[in-house]
Amino acid sequence: MDDISLADVARALDAMLDDQMTGQARIAAHLVAAAEAAGDDPARVIETLSTVAANTVLDEFWVTDEDGVAYLTNVRDAAGAPMPFRFDPDPAVQPQASAFFPLLSSPPGSDDVVAQGAQVREIDNEVFKYVGVAGVDRRRIVQVGNALAFEEQALQGGVYTSPVMTAVLAAFSEPDLLASARTSEFAEIRSVFEGLLGQQMIVQASLAERLVARADKAGWDAGEIDARLRRIVASTPIGEIHVAEPAGGDVTYSSLAAARPAVVADLAEADALSPFVAGASGVVQHSTGARPADGTVWKYVSVAGGDIPRIVQVGLPIAAGSPASPRFGEALQP
Repeated sequence: MDDISLADVARALDAMLDDQMTGQARIAAHLVAAAEAAGDDPARVIETLSTVAANTVLDEFWVTDEDGVAYLTNVRDAAGAPMPFRFDPDPAVQPQASAFFPLLSSPPGSDDVVAQGAQVREIDNEVFKYVGVAGVDRRRIVQVGNALAFEEQALQGGVYTSPVMTAVLAAFSEPDLLASARTSEFAEIRSVFEGLLGQQMIVQASLAERLVARADKAGWDAGEIDARLRRIVASTPIGEIHVAEPAGGDVTYSSLAAARPAVVADLAEADALSPFVAGASGVVQHSTGARPADGTVWKYVSVAGGDIPRIVQVGLPIAAGSPASPRFGEALQP
């Protein structure tokens, strides 16, 4: 057999989003803790989160206090004020949002996570996918959200007919409809998955840049910041996070304790980062491929800019069977 079920492709995409959004929520939890430790008021924290949402594919942040009141969110009501919302434990009251209420009972810094398939939410009946984690500084919910708004939006309008995006739609609505449908378009699947993965990783890198900026303002030393980055990596699928200063190119913070990069030249695909060292801002999505050092397959993204100019690189190990891997589909080929 040299094809794959579209339902399996859809499930793989949903799992990939679960993983990547978990990483985003975990970094956001540390970012909020750093921002508040730095003395930022809610309006300033919301501004930081809103900037990330406005410049990446991530749509929403919802961060609560100990009572489940979301006092930090980039979502606005009709008057332009932050959308008021309080998480309720009763599924009869909040069929979608109540699933996240147990995170308020999680000890601060726990690895608890709630990953929810896309569904209709209470506030406006729009379809969203959410992932939430426990707070790192106190009991709270830290939630990130994505609208059902990739290429499947065009599909719903009858414009786009990619079998991969058909599978995406099926994953978020009625997967049984395509249980018997199959595709052998492995190259297309790889392209779509790598593109979506890269966009999700850009969110992580953008959040990490702002985490470090607020941690610096809070007076956290390098050991504390490195420990936070290691904690993020240990509790998510993220493999590496590195932060470098464009001036001089020194790597000032890293999630790696051993074999830690010292300068930008030590980072993955360093040649592509030379514009950043020269002071440019932007994003580089490095192609997924084998690392020369050990032959394992990784995906990297690098960003530069943000609150304080820095170069941030996020790396993710890619399993051979992942649809984002260059080797995806080899086992199915005759």
